Amino acid sequence: MSKFKGEYPPEWTKEFRQSLRDEFDNKCERCRHAHDPKHGYTLTVHHLDNDKGNLARWNLAVLCQRCHLKIQGRVFLAQFFMLEHSDWFLPHVIGYYKNVVFKDDELARQHGIVRLSGGQK
Repeated sequence: MSKFKGEYPPEWTKEFRQSLRDEFDNKCERCRHAHDPKHGYTLTVHHLDNDKGNLARWNLAVLCQRCHLKIQGRVFLAQFFMLEHSDWFLPHVIGYYKNVVFKDDELARQHGIVRLSGGQK
């Protein structure tokens, strides 16, 4: 059984993926290494929830192949983290909580987002 869900939607185009990479100046969000396929730093777009059909911005991480392989299958957005999130991962976690966990409870959503972001909205 595959751990991946869904199918890529029609919007999953080369142009769409490039627009995400452009947001980070063609550098990995995690290690900040520039796109360099000859040395194992090919930029990819990783679905953090492993659902190929989920193109929510919070779910898509621009990662080099090395970082992608390090976190794939090891990072779960629903997992409780005792320590603070790294700078690159925090926006993804906030988006997950805002849109998935607290989507129907505005007060809990606001409290959770403030807590996750260190007191900043």
